Amino acid sequence: MGYTVRMKWTDRDSGESAQPDCNNQTQPGMVVLGFEHSAKVAVSIALFCLRAFAEDSQKFAYGVETDFNSGYVWHGIVLSDRPVMRPSGWISRFGLTLSGSTIEGAGLHFTDLGLTYERDWNKLRIEPAIEAYLNRPPAGIHDPNTMEGSLKLSYPAGPLRVFTLHTFDVLAYKDAYFGEAGLGYEGRVRKRTGLVVSFHSGWASSKVNGAYIGFDKAAVNFIGAERSLTYYLRPYIYLRPHFEFNSSAGRLREYLSPATLNLFGLAVGVEF
Repeated sequence: MGYTVRMKWTDRDSGESAQPDCNNQTQPGMVVLGFEHSAKVAVSIALFCLRAFAEDSQKFAYGVETDFNSGYVWHGIVLSDRPVMRPSGWISRFGLTLSGSTIEGAGLHFTDLGLTYERDWNKLRIEPAIEAYLNRPPAGIHDPNTMEGSLKLSYPAGPLRVFTLHTFDVLAYKDAYFGEAGLGYEGRVRKRTGLVVSFHSGWASSKVNGAYIGFDKAAVNFIGAERSLTYYLRPYIYLRPHFEFNSSAGRLREYLSPATLNLFGLAVGVEF
């Protein structure tokens, strides 16, 4: 299943909102607080986020969105090539963003919650996150609740940003690892229009591939590209058409169907 971290992009010179960030990284399941190991990881990341509260001056922001997609991909794995709907909401302040969303349609029924912190250290942007998932699989399907901790790092390279993401499952498949790296652009093409483009590749440990694909080896899983264009109808109301290309790599193409997928979507949102 999946999770998209909802981050609000702000023009740091003008202070105006420009684009809710849209990244696709997802999973199944919900947090079970009785597990000592996962609780320690969650608390550690949360404390790291909270320590910077007094030092950050970001304003209070919140919003809701409904995203209609022609399919759904998580960690490069095509979970559905049929239409799905994804309503979501978020609230942020002091660099912290609390978000939640649900996926409905094409046999997918799950909810995810996330807590993300964003901070710039010189030119390096650091984004630790906790992501928890409540899944509702069909009868007879084993798809347990789970939770992940992740760290995203990015650095400017001219008008672009180089980024890498590292994610560890801390509940259902402890120590299962997924990584991603790529190059992205985020900016305005007009006063009311924001553009986001990224090219990326992802890889996973044998534990991830064995659990979700049935391929018990570490591998480079996919290459992909994303593009979204956000147009503000009013100061707080926007439309965001988006496109995603995803192609499985190497031997994984034998285990995934379809191995290559072009996804289209349209998000409608309100943010303040």
